[in-house]
Amino acid sequence: MKTFFKLFATLFLGLFIANCSNDVDMEVASQDAQTPVTRGVSAKTPKLTTYIETNDINPLNMGEYYFTGTDPKDYVVDHVILFASNIRGTKTTVELYHNNNQSHILANVNTLVRPLQDKGIKVLLGLLGDHTGIGFANLTSAQIDSFAQQLADCVATYGLDGVDFDDEYAEYGKISGTPGQSGTIFSQLVVRLRELMPNKLITAFRFGNAVGFNQDALDALDYMWPDFSFNQPAPAGFPNSKWARMSIHYTDNRPADRYIQSCAQNYGDAGAIMMFNVRNTDASAKMNLFASRVWGGKTVSWTGTSHPKDY
Repeated sequence: MKTFFKLFATLFLGLFIANCSNDVDMEVASQDAQTPVTRGVSAKTPKLTTYIETNDINPLNMGEYYFTGTDPKDYVVDHVILFASNIRGTKTTVELYHNNNQSHILANVNTLVRPLQDKGIKVLLGLLGDHTGIGFANLTSAQIDSFAQQLADCVATYGLDGVDFDDEYAEYGKISGTPGQSGTIFSQLVVRLRELMPNKLITAFRFGNAVGFNQDALDALDYMWPDFSFNQPAPAGFPNSKWARMSIHYTDNRPADRYIQSCAQNYGDAGAIMMFNVRNTDASAKMNLFASRVWGGKTVSWTGTSHPKDY
């Protein structure tokens, strides 16, 4: 019986073709499209989300942090955001675009994404504007449907765990005749994507038009991070369990270390911590500014393995 179901699943995946809109490196084997089976990282709150600049960092580096003394290793990072693919478009079209580095990762998910998921780490596609005048917040209804479907297809094709929105660099107003940017339009995109991805993660950086999310969009989100700050209260209507009171820019020392420690001392019931631009060297010292305070005395260790970006 198990053999029959495995055969049926293989045949079904071979027939199912779901494409991201970018034309580069789309020849992904059917095995890459299988949804991974993962175990929990650690039953802990707050969750730790890290953004990886994929133009220069191998995402596998985020699987090298574990709680000191655990055997087997209890991994620390909960979510890795592949930063970033882009929204591009014209007055009437919209496209999900991946540069060469993102395309390479997606075409090689078995070696660059699955090892993280096998450790229980969720991997999300990061999304960012791309100077074309089209962004998440000035789409027509038809463009909302198209872009949401492109995102859902991409997540399904590559077996990813969701998407993250960062409303920057769209250059709204560059194209005449487009809808005016608004949190309402961005909210409609988030809600439509939730309809298409009921069991995947949808997260957002609270910047730009994300500040104007309506209640429907807030309800559709799994997590949201503030703009590199600490001790910010959750937006009205958004639960603390989905909010990162601490948002850390790793390479820019924002906020300063003393503020991270202060915030962590009384972190309350906030459900997440975000670290942006974590590198391929040991980041455990930064993590240990808050680890023992928010995770009940635990400390973080690094395996010592640094994965080069060899693509």
